[in-house]
Amino acid sequence: MHKLASALAASTLLISATASATSLQLPKGYYATNVNGESVSVFADNLTLNQGKQVVTLRYANPHIVGPQEFYQVVVSQPIYLVFDGNGQSNFSLKADIPTNIPEAKAYAKQPQFTLEQDGQQIAYQAYIGDNAIEALLAE
Repeated sequence: MHKLASALAASTLLISATASATSLQLPKGYYATNVNGESVSVFADNLTLNQGKQVVTLRYANPHIVGPQEFYQVVVSQPIYLVFDGNGQSNFSLKADIPTNIPEAKAYAKQPQFTLEQDGQQIAYQAYIGDNAIEALLAE
């Protein structure tokens, strides 16, 4: 009986921990390399977050077909440091209008534009890009 009660208590904790998990959904064209200093798979488009302040290192990367031989040219941004507060119970999603041609993609990669939503509502965040990240953080 004691083992059954322990197993029930453990499963209840697991369910409540899962129910309060926070995640960040990334759109096609974006990938993360780190979440709060921890490496993540660049193939993950749904990231698990902890409660509290979040620092997610992202990159915009978008392949474009070029020429009659269908070679690919990949346009990649510098690292983007996305900073926001997570409450441990919400789902977040990054929303972006991804360019469809190379000139627009190159311009977009220099200054990526996106919004951050929490449970479908836009929320405030800070985004620092490349070398400007250090300057901006030192100025705060």
